[in-house]
Amino acid sequence: MRAQSMKTLPKSPPLAWLIVGLAGAVLPAAAMFLLRGAPAPAPLALVGGPILAVGLMGIGMIAAATTARLWIGVALALVGGVGLIQLARALGMPALPHPFSTGLAVMIAGISFASRGTLFARAMAGKGWLLALFVVAGEAAILITAAALPGALPAWLLTLLPAQWASTAIQTALTGTGTRAASSALFALGGTAATTLLVAFLWPRRWPYLIMFTAWLALSALVWHRPGPPPPRADLTIAAQAAGPIAPIATTPPDAATISALDRVKRQIAKWPPAAEADLTQRARNLLLIAAVPDLYDTEPLQSHLPRLVAAELRARIPAEERAAILATIAAHPEQGSVAARTNLPQLGLPANVGDEAPVRNRVALYAAALTSR
Repeated sequence: MRAQSMKTLPKSPPLAWLIVGLAGAVLPAAAMFLLRGAPAPAPLALVGGPILAVGLMGIGMIAAATTARLWIGVALALVGGVGLIQLARALGMPALPHPFSTGLAVMIAGISFASRGTLFARAMAGKGWLLALFVVAGEAAILITAAALPGALPAWLLTLLPAQWASTAIQTALTGTGTRAASSALFALGGTAATTLLVAFLWPRRWPYLIMFTAWLALSALVWHRPGPPPPRADLTIAAQAAGPIAPIATTPPDAATISALDRVKRQIAKWPPAAEADLTQRARNLLLIAAVPDLYDTEPLQSHLPRLVAAELRARIPAEERAAILATIAAHPEQGSVAARTNLPQLGLPANVGDEAPVRNRVALYAAALTSR
């Protein structure tokens, strides 16, 4: 009976495909064009998570609901995700610091969204794309509100949204420590995909819905108790100042995900050419970028722990008798030297910095002063 019902599904309406293109490609691309000139360090990287999540949801969910084919939704979501990332790169987004983590997050999110679209197609033969459109519009509106007005929505509401899970996982890969820090969000996306496909496979039986909703609530509770890192927030007022506070340096041990990220950074520094620059002052400036750029993006918890790592590298790579004088020079003259190594930070698994040099130079000078006193 199931095979027969699949054969009799009506043809996909052109309007549905138009909406797939609008929701999954045109609107996210338009958002990127609008944001590319925003006065922030790498604005597309700062909001890449929400934009990509909305695009994946629009393509994957509505396409799967339109065709009643999971693989079509997944394939189109992956193609759309890659296309949006390439467009962001063309518009100035720095290189991906964690390509594998980004790809993993995009793939799992695409499968999860397409799974829901497949269920909508089973439950509302011929009209599933309308339900998918309603869901995409609702979750996208909440996601956009949360990104534009931090704190305006209750945390419990965001915890319930698969779109927010996808946004957290992707954003952590773009500007944070990689997807390990957002493992609960990835697990929740995968779990909801599995239970949703179970319901779709056993349709028209109703009892599997109990499994799906129970799993959704349980996975939401997991995300609540093990949330991913907070989204990055570039404080433009502080960044523009030549003097001011830096991120508080951590006084407590890092969690497991942050320890893993710090170990990766330390390993990569050993083969990072800017850390072996012949000019000692430039070498110190390059090392200070490791703390300065994540501070610009306000990427907790990583930014609080990086200064200690940078201090250790300065002790190891700058002779003790010259270290204080070099740091004092950098602190007093932020305009000197080069900060070109900021674009190579993805080699360390850290977000890069592009655009106006003044904010990052100010941060470098502030860290030079802070680490001189330490």
